[in-house]
Amino acid sequence: MAREDPLDVTPFEEAYEQLRKCVGELEAGPLSIEEALARYEEGVRLANLCNKILDQAELRIEHVLREPDSESLD
Repeated sequence: MAREDPLDVTPFEEAYEQLRKCVGELEAGPLSIEEALARYEEGVRLANLCNKILDQAELRIEHVLREPDSESLD
C-alpha cells in the first residue's frame, strides 16, 4: 500500500510545533543517548518537512507573481 505524502496530511504549523517540542526536549536534557538520538532524528525529519512545505509555498507565490495580470488583458 502506498504511503500518503506527509505534506498532504501534516500542516506546516503542526510540523513546526512538533519540531519546537523536539528541540525543547533536547535542550532541557538529560536524555539517554537513545532518547536524544530519537529526538534528533525526528527533529531533522520535521525540519526537512517544514523546509519542503515552505519551498512549495515559495514556488506557488512565484508562480502567482509571474502570471499576467488578468485585468490588463481587457
